[in-house]
Amino acid sequence: MDGKKSRIDIGKGPKAIFRRTKLGILVFVLLVVILFILDVLPEGSGVWKPDYQKIDLDPILVKVQLSEEDYHTLFLQTGLGKAAVDGIFKDNAGVRRERAIEEYQNKFFASGDYECRNVAIFVNEERIRNDDGAPVKGFEIADLKNGDVLITKATHTVGWRHGHAAIVTDATRGETLEAILLGNPSLLQNTSKWQTFPSYIQLRLKEDSKGDAERIAEYAKENFNGIPYGLFTGIPDKAPLEVKKTQCSHLVWFPYMHFGYDIDSDGSWLVTPKDIANSDLFEVVQVFGVNPEDVWP
Repeated sequence: MDGKKSRIDIGKGPKAIFRRTKLGILVFVLLVVILFILDVLPEGSGVWKPDYQKIDLDPILVKVQLSEEDYHTLFLQTGLGKAAVDGIFKDNAGVRRERAIEEYQNKFFASGDYECRNVAIFVNEERIRNDDGAPVKGFEIADLKNGDVLITKATHTVGWRHGHAAIVTDATRGETLEAILLGNPSLLQNTSKWQTFPSYIQLRLKEDSKGDAERIAEYAKENFNGIPYGLFTGIPDKAPLEVKKTQCSHLVWFPYMHFGYDIDSDGSWLVTPKDIANSDLFEVVQVFGVNPEDVWP
């Protein structure tokens, strides 16, 4: 009996505790290493640069009316969708039009440079920066309207490039509504921030003869400004009667859903910026640092 008790005590002795402590430290270090590896894996995968030739667009720019092929060519060469191109053609003519389109083309082909920085625990964000480390604009936004959805792939957490989304609530002022980080309520931001992201996707409702996008923007601003960030928003109810927490893409999805537009392309409980980018309900207005023919595969 005494021998058995002695063996049990030895199992709980300093050596056993030391072994368990070493094992715990080893597991912790291994976990940290795995998280670190996962954290850096997305680097370089969220920014795209044209891998085809830059061409002379003058033969297209002198036309009075553009064909679908012309629009497609301009999209590939400038990142500008049909709505953005039409706006530039309406406001500019002759040499001014050529210079405006050429500037977008030059910026589009110059995409690809950025710096990645940590903005929260295991959360990283990519921005275009100057030599002093300050964020700088990489492109101009061609055409902005209330209700437009802005998406970037620039944000990633522990290996998951989830990106970030916002809804335009006042195009004249360049105002967006966004849910940014855990622990912070949703708030109004300025679109100038979006011009410093190395990847940019701008979406607009395709069929909007009733002006729903305008009302959706108003609804979002009135009902989703100042709501706490919810990491698990959507569990168990994606569309509760009273929204108490939200996250970036949910903040965009819910107002659209409220007006009958389900912009979550995969329909799961978790709506992500990628889900919204792939919604058939939207047309692409402009992209930068993103493949026009495969916006978010």
